Amino acid sequence: MNKTYQVKAKDNLQVEVHTWTKGEVYEVVEKSDYMTLASNQGCLNYVLTIKEQVLGEFEVLEGQQ
Repeated sequence: MNKTYQVKAKDNLQVEVHTWTKGEVYEVVEKSDYMTLASNQGCLNYVLTIKEQVLGEFEVLEGQQ
């Protein structure tokens, strides 16, 4: 089952061609072994083993994580 929630960027961020704007809200969808994080240019997939590191750059909204 997929888990969907929202996060807010703590700062302006950039990874390769993907960017996130400070204060903007983005969607995260967790699957069984990876998560998809929306960006200004589309979305990016991350393995769940680095979830805490990636989400450390965001404020998780709605009390989910």
